[in-house]
Amino acid sequence: MVNSRFFRTLKIFSLAIRITLDFRKVSRLTRKHDGAKREEALDRLYARSGAKVRKAALDLRGLIIKVGQFLSTRTDVLPRAFTKELVQLQDAVPPAPFRTVQPLIENELGAELTSLFAEFDEQAIAAASLGQVHRAVTQDGEMVAVKVLRPDIERLSVIDLAALERVIRVAERYSGTAKRLNLSAIFREFKDMVRQELDYRMEAANLKKFQQNFSNDLQIVVPRLYDTYVSRRVLIMEFIEGAKVTDIETYRAWGVTPEHVVDLLVGAYLKQLLHDGFIHVDPHPGNLFVLQDGRLGFVDFGMMIELPKEHRRIFTRLINAAVVRNLDVVVAAIDDLGFLQPHANRLVLKRALGFILDRLSGIELRQSPELTQFTEEFQRFLLDEPIVVQARYMFLGRAVGLVSGLSSSLSPEIKWLPLLKDRALPMLNQPLDADEGAASGVRRLVREAARMIFGEAGATTADIVFDQARDTALALIRTPVTLERVLRKAEQGDLLVRADLAELTRRMERQERVTNRVVWTLLLIAAGFCGAYLQVKGNWAMADAAWVLTGIFGLGLLLSALTARRHHRRLLRSPHSRN
Repeated sequence: MVNSRFFRTLKIFSLAIRITLDFRKVSRLTRKHDGAKREEALDRLYARSGAKVRKAALDLRGLIIKVGQFLSTRTDVLPRAFTKELVQLQDAVPPAPFRTVQPLIENELGAELTSLFAEFDEQAIAAASLGQVHRAVTQDGEMVAVKVLRPDIERLSVIDLAALERVIRVAERYSGTAKRLNLSAIFREFKDMVRQELDYRMEAANLKKFQQNFSNDLQIVVPRLYDTYVSRRVLIMEFIEGAKVTDIETYRAWGVTPEHVVDLLVGAYLKQLLHDGFIHVDPHPGNLFVLQDGRLGFVDFGMMIELPKEHRRIFTRLINAAVVRNLDVVVAAIDDLGFLQPHANRLVLKRALGFILDRLSGIELRQSPELTQFTEEFQRFLLDEPIVVQARYMFLGRAVGLVSGLSSSLSPEIKWLPLLKDRALPMLNQPLDADEGAASGVRRLVREAARMIFGEAGATTADIVFDQARDTALALIRTPVTLERVLRKAEQGDLLVRADLAELTRRMERQERVTNRVVWTLLLIAAGFCGAYLQVKGNWAMADAAWVLTGIFGLGLLLSALTARRHHRRLLRSPHSRN
């Protein structure tokens, strides 16, 4: 009965209604109690709601367990008492009986298990919401992991997805919060992720790509795939012998420190985020293993996302700016990713980021009138709903939350900003493209000179300055063309409109002239300084290149002054400017 469409749909709707009613009690409890009593009452309420979700998930199995597991990791947006109940779903999923799994494996691989394997462990070594894993030994004596979908899971997934979609439609129709959170877009991402996880051929392709990305990293282990034994419902890969990443006592005995594991984990995710754009978004402890020689192994490649190159560039700029504490660039990068509403108060966000970076640096935030005032201001900022929930990044946000939480539990004294400086700066200072033309050559020259003088932080700052100078230069190149077009239209338009446009163009021209000269002057000084330094150090080839750049920037400064003067004279000669 539990697997019938009617029963499952009814159960899911009933659960959604009960949780909604529970969370509507929050405002009543907030008014009724205050201080510690209010916190205790809310914790009890959230714990009861979490327990309801956990019990329903274990009863229904299938996708509802996966939903509960996802919610258990969102401690950033859900109450801790609620998610604490759901954490038990990470390890509490019972496997399907072997008698129901064996015929499925044999049908998929076209042979009996006894002919395929010398040994096959009937007891699953791991069980998840959609599949389970058995250990086996091939006829050649190689130990492998056999991953198989749960029997009937595909049919149950169709039922559960349809029920969840109906729940979300109702929620968005009657709840402004649900609509603001863009639950339908998040559900589409979730549905697509489930579709990929239900086809192990797609996971096999993900594994190969991930393996290729880390082929040059000897510290990261990706299991070898047995291509001849891959089907839609069965996947066979190399068995990784190791300890769970949370089993600190075991790998401490091997001489491996938690700090070393955190360093590998953070480095691997920075590489995925900033360079590969292909990210493992399910880094819970069951999918990460520490090997006896200190290497870090990844398994389970069903949940992966791919970022477009432009977004990788923005993330690179964001982390670059965070490391050197350029808050304006951090806010601009967040905006470029589409997370901020047009009405969002950027100044409040900038101050909040300053506090966050202080905390990541290891600076303790002491209670003070300034902090209290800012906390109230930030609460008003959030009530104004300035943040847009991007569905494509929900799973990335979950992965980042898992990695940061796992890292903090393994190394409680971790200081994030110094770690990011050590691990991220060398990576950030590598271009995404092998060849980006002449601009790439100039960028590399400036970056290397800054690195020799100031180290990796200097190279990072040079990249930020270069990007800002490039964007300004492109804007300045477009400005004269824009002014030409505006002037041409002004000559043909109404007198009053022409007078207003003339004033506008004069202001634009003045701003353009000042900005232009400042940019070219800064570039000229930087290139000249680099040339002198490199010549003193005896690096003649790079010094010559720096002097060539100095000449180019000097010419650019001269041409910008002449161009600005020419446009200024044209504006003065215009009869409309005298009106």
